[in-house]
Amino acid sequence: MDYKKLDLPNTNYPNKEQLEAFKTAFDAFLETNPQENENHQNDAFNDLLKGVFKYKVKPIKKIDSAILNDNDKVEVIIEFKALKNPNEFIKKGDLNVKALHESLFYYLIERKNGNNNLKRLILATIKELYIIDANEFEVFNKDKEIENAFENCHDRKGNDTHTEAFYDACQKRLNELDRSLKYHHISLKKENLALIYQALSPNFLLKIPKYSDANTLNKDFYEELLYILGLEEQNEKGKILIKSSRTQNSLSYALKEQYKNLDDEEVMALLIAWNNRILFLRLLESLLISFEHFENPFLTTENFKDFNALNTLFFEVLAKKNNERLPEIKEDKILRKIPYLNSSLFDKTPLELKGYEIKLLDNKKLEIYKNSVLKKHEDYQKDKPLPLLEYLFEFLRVYDFTTTPKDIKDNQNKSESRLINPSVLGLVFEKLNGYKEGSFYTPSFITSYMCKESITPIVLDKFNQTYKIECDKLKELKNYLQNSYKEGKRKEYLNTLLTLRICDPAVGSGHFLVSALNEMVWIAYELGLIASLPLDATLKLENDEILIKISNNPFIYTCPTEQNQSHQIQKELFELKKSIIENCLFGVDINPNSCEITKLRLWIELLKYSYYIFEDGKNTNALETLPNIDINIKCANSLISRFNLNDDLKKIPNIKQKIQEYKDLVAQYKDPNPLYPLNKQDLINKIQDLKNTFSLTLKDPKTKAELEKAIEKHIKKYNFFALDDKSLLDGLDYFIPSLFGMLKLSPKEEEEAFASYGRIRALRKKLDDALSGGEYHNAFEWRFEFPEVLDDEGDFLGFDCIIGNPPYIRQEHIKDLKPLLQKQYQDFYNSTADIYTYFFALSFHLLKEKGFSAFITSNKYARAKYGAKLRELLLQKTTLVSYMELNALKVFESAAVDTSIIHFIKQPPLKESDFKYYEPTPNDKDDLKNTPSFLMKQNALSTESFIFANTTLLDLRDKIEQSGTPLKDWDIQINYGIKTGANEAFIIPTEKRDAILNACKTQEEREHTERLIKPILRGKDIKRYSYEWAHLWVINTHNGYTSNLKSKIPPIDIAKYPATKAHLDAHYDAIITRCDQGDTPYHLRNCAYLEDFEKEKIVYGEIVQEPRFYLDNGECELGYFYAEATSFILTGEHLHYLLGMLHSKLITFAFKTFYAGGGLGESGYRYKKAFIERLPIPQITEKNQELADKITDGAKQILALKEKDPKANTQGLEKEIDALVYQLYNLTDEEIKTIEDGQ
Repeated sequence: MDYKKLDLPNTNYPNKEQLEAFKTAFDAFLETNPQENENHQNDAFNDLLKGVFKYKVKPIKKIDSAILNDNDKVEVIIEFKALKNPNEFIKKGDLNVKALHESLFYYLIERKNGNNNLKRLILATIKELYIIDANEFEVFNKDKEIENAFENCHDRKGNDTHTEAFYDACQKRLNELDRSLKYHHISLKKENLALIYQALSPNFLLKIPKYSDANTLNKDFYEELLYILGLEEQNEKGKILIKSSRTQNSLSYALKEQYKNLDDEEVMALLIAWNNRILFLRLLESLLISFEHFENPFLTTENFKDFNALNTLFFEVLAKKNNERLPEIKEDKILRKIPYLNSSLFDKTPLELKGYEIKLLDNKKLEIYKNSVLKKHEDYQKDKPLPLLEYLFEFLRVYDFTTTPKDIKDNQNKSESRLINPSVLGLVFEKLNGYKEGSFYTPSFITSYMCKESITPIVLDKFNQTYKIECDKLKELKNYLQNSYKEGKRKEYLNTLLTLRICDPAVGSGHFLVSALNEMVWIAYELGLIASLPLDATLKLENDEILIKISNNPFIYTCPTEQNQSHQIQKELFELKKSIIENCLFGVDINPNSCEITKLRLWIELLKYSYYIFEDGKNTNALETLPNIDINIKCANSLISRFNLNDDLKKIPNIKQKIQEYKDLVAQYKDPNPLYPLNKQDLINKIQDLKNTFSLTLKDPKTKAELEKAIEKHIKKYNFFALDDKSLLDGLDYFIPSLFGMLKLSPKEEEEAFASYGRIRALRKKLDDALSGGEYHNAFEWRFEFPEVLDDEGDFLGFDCIIGNPPYIRQEHIKDLKPLLQKQYQDFYNSTADIYTYFFALSFHLLKEKGFSAFITSNKYARAKYGAKLRELLLQKTTLVSYMELNALKVFESAAVDTSIIHFIKQPPLKESDFKYYEPTPNDKDDLKNTPSFLMKQNALSTESFIFANTTLLDLRDKIEQSGTPLKDWDIQINYGIKTGANEAFIIPTEKRDAILNACKTQEEREHTERLIKPILRGKDIKRYSYEWAHLWVINTHNGYTSNLKSKIPPIDIAKYPATKAHLDAHYDAIITRCDQGDTPYHLRNCAYLEDFEKEKIVYGEIVQEPRFYLDNGECELGYFYAEATSFILTGEHLHYLLGMLHSKLITFAFKTFYAGGGLGESGYRYKKAFIERLPIPQITEKNQELADKITDGAKQILALKEKDPKANTQGLEKEIDALVYQLYNLTDEEIKTIEDGQ
């Protein structure tokens, strides 16, 4: 076994007050006499833990000391050693010492006693701490040799029961194990004060999440920002939407008052544009203050007293170079210092170009928000209204906007809940964008993990192929590269890195691209490609931020007077990030607001490393401008394309020249050439013209060729006479100037020329119509939209990596899109598939051979019927790298969906190809990469269903399946409960039933009605072997059916039930509009199995936390129960036997592990018909009759006890059934243990 030191995650830096309080207590601890005995030193350490963090800490049993939770369960084991016993403690990173063996012994005692609360183990002296995650010790809990040694000692089973024998066995076994044990090490010195505080805090030691995690939305900030903007969240059918509020004098109110003809979508577009600019400016202000460019904040009402002044800042300052600014701006002491940024964020939007600008808005007083942060701030205790702009500025001022980890960790923040960094802003942007159906912000711990796992392999592959080497790790590659780190070679290697192409086809807020950007910067550092960083520099990624230290001090950049080291580092990082964004990162999204947010996030990433420009050795006080990176982020439906990726562009004359021109134009757009400046709009127009050429050639080459021929013929015969500008431009190649000037045409020739031009116009219209085809109006043409993935001939090369979190939209919500999906994905299409599945097919097509894909999606495709074709694609055409089940982690706060992460390579799998399977717990969240995993053979998965299990489990599954017969092959039927379509009308409480019966005019009607209204059970009413009836009834106005005796039963004649009809009439709006109805609104939908409700049956709920089945035999005083739509009924043979089987531990384990469609979170079960029908249960034969009879009798006994008392304890009988079921499948003790441990 080897030992790997980990850095402490930077998630819990103390604020100033916390640090001062800790310093006092820590100084007292440092005064502990090093010559004192172990107990005295341990007590001093315990006092530190109790005094500062209020831990319940004390010795317990044999443990030196332990931190206990409120239930007195051990959470942290502390093994303390005196300095006078150096041989028992860790030396030079070797943890295989007595201190570790003792802590392991205590750990095994706790685990044997059923303690699942263990978080960490601390090995300590008064000089140093070693902290180990308790999960690291789980490998010892499962090791046979260590288990035997423990039992010999603890359970007195061996010859030598002394603990020393256990320690000796541990030392020997640890030397043999082939794995790493990870730990954190902290020296207990004054200079490590903040680090020690962080290590001992509950957030780290007890793994208690901290509110101000970069992945967490700051709700106070978000809610008050919404209030100021005049927006609010509204819940519509389970969807959270952002809509205008009615708050007087808010921003949306002022906007609507000024421009009364704007619709809601236009209002939202303007609010998002303005909000993005203002929040960006607040970050810029924070950055410029950290640079010491400004001494004080400039976003104040003293500098910008109204919205007109803010408009000037947008368009006359930030959007213009210094030499283009008005004289009064150049002379203004504040405005002249604000840098030009060259961001299209400050280009006028289409609505602003139409005159809808912020400058005309009223700046009236807005009431302070009821929960305003200003009310908690010492400078704003008065609850008085403020002018809108002043309120906005003061609100933003109270929050600490930061752009670098250095700011975040300065230990000066008075309240961490007021910390707003770019990650938090990303969440705010995404929320403001509105939860369009199925789109969710992906937190940093997911995006960072996925990018690291995806980008490292493609970097290695790129360098291996380019330089004909075989490096498996970045360290090996660095060793190869550093042999030739001359400047020319370093640039060559960096350029090789910059040839990677990474794309997110559902880019959302751009979080994946931000993580990819930072990951590539880290890889450049790891490979030694950042030349300006000195040897004592470190660069790490923490919480999606780059953290640089030089000589162990945080890197700081301030306005320099010379081009010193920090300036060179800042400049190189800016240029590196810029190159990565321009060359390597691409995104597409259907939502234009998402695209704007992505651009904003990337600009912010560049802004952090903006640097001052020097000319002639002097600082110009101007910041380097941001490039036009927006062209890499496109707005369209990425799933739909008119053209195939292999469509041929070679029919275009001079294709090589045109492709090179296209690439040059895009490069010039991103980074304008100062020697040949072109207006940005001219560049956009030229690029669009070239793309139109490609489109027209692919769409209608015949018409395009005819048009070109007609223009050529016209020019040669009639010169430019009668031609429009577009045709003139297209025809320049055919024009031959004459020495004698333009030929004069005769009247007849002029008439012919007009006719010729008419033909040209007709052909052009035909092409324009082809281009603007309605169904493809929002399609995205991957074939040529990104020239960076085209070769010199215009052929599509593909991306190195496709990554993302595709939207989750159910099939019933994409009806309009289905015909196009069916047309585009013919061999993949499934009419019931969720939209995210198509992104897998898209990714496969977009990747180059051996390209890498990583998606976080719903995990339903692994087992659901609609995922069959996706499973087939993954198994047959890709090589799986890893699959991570995230059921235990709630990744998306608002998404009621279980998710998983899959990584695959675009290449057919080798015969023995294997992949890693991970199933992290909440404790693994901070280090997903090191979640325990096991290898699975790809060919162990089947297209029928993905069952992820180790060899032991797969062997157990095979044994279970060999013993049983799937329920679908039994003589049973499984059917849904009654679907009314309007439960408020058809499902009624006892009081309403009584009222209807009392309203009956005759005894005959009353008797008919009594028979019509049936008792009903919902899914949640069904318990284990019993039920809790909620006194609900169903009005069974059936639509007619064929009885089991084949006679036709007519529909209920509602006219014979006037009291019932009167009740239903009261709900007429609901019953007339429902989809599930019979021939009239009064009738239930057709139900062929209606009679099955009136016979013996098993009733069970679909979604439950544990197996809950009830056998309804009609013996209760109400007769048979009907079942409502959230439950199922099972009818047929051997129902008591099946009841016992379905509740057994074996069947429950098998269902959840092998047959359920992905589960529901950590503990839920979903007993869908398709899943339960796959359960292999032994049919009753002569051979197993005795066991089957005992299981049947046990189920009957339990039913009888539950009938008398639903809360009767039947655990003893249920255990007997479990034992009988194990015998039925002939399981070994080891297999039984696997099932018992898996419950």
